[in-house]
Amino acid sequence: MKKLSLIRDKKGANLVEYIILVGVIALIAIAGFKMFGSKVQDKIEQQAGSVGGINGTAK
Repeated sequence: MKKLSLIRDKKGANLVEYIILVGVIALIAIAGFKMFGSKVQDKIEQQAGSVGGINGTAK
């Protein structure tokens, strides 16, 4: 009887689904950082140089 109640218990199912969802989002974010990371870094450095040039402290 107790085994049947454990099989029918769905309380932890939502938690598992959220953990899987967070894991998938993390994998997508890591892949995005690996793919676009250097391009984003180059763009940030370019903009930093532009701002530095305005103040007269360009590299």
